[in-house]
Amino acid sequence: MKRLFPFLFLLLIVFASCNQDDKEPEFTVTGYWTLKQIVSGLANTSSDGTLIDFDEKYIFNHDGSFIKFSNRPNGMGRKLEVPVQALGTYEIIQTSSFDEELLYELRLEFDTNLGMIANCGESNVEFLFITRSNQLINTSWAACDGPSFIFSKSR
Repeated sequence: MKRLFPFLFLLLIVFASCNQDDKEPEFTVTGYWTLKQIVSGLANTSSDGTLIDFDEKYIFNHDGSFIKFSNRPNGMGRKLEVPVQALGTYEIIQTSSFDEELLYELRLEFDTNLGMIANCGESNVEFLFITRSNQLINTSWAACDGPSFIFSKSR
């Protein structure tokens, strides 16, 4: 039995250290997501953060609520000095897309400031996608021949 104990101890260590690195890190949407890029669907052009003249941000909370901030003006003119905000709830849905880059779909249901919803005016719901490269993509305006907004997690 004394000869078997070192072998069993070594075997236990080997099994305990196997395949811990193979697990994907747990994904969390909670936190601050800031607009970093705008992609035009019609001209297939892109504007990075240095060329975007307004700020837009989502904050996703642990309790399933969100806040959307924007100081983008409606129509022409300078950006708003005080950002407008909208409140609501979100749910994370495993995407059924054939695009393997898209991991999750977020369904945002707005409770306030419905004018901030990006969805071609269809309802009080907005859809976003989380990619494998940890970006949040809002393609809602693209369905109306508008741009797609790409957000990165900032905190």
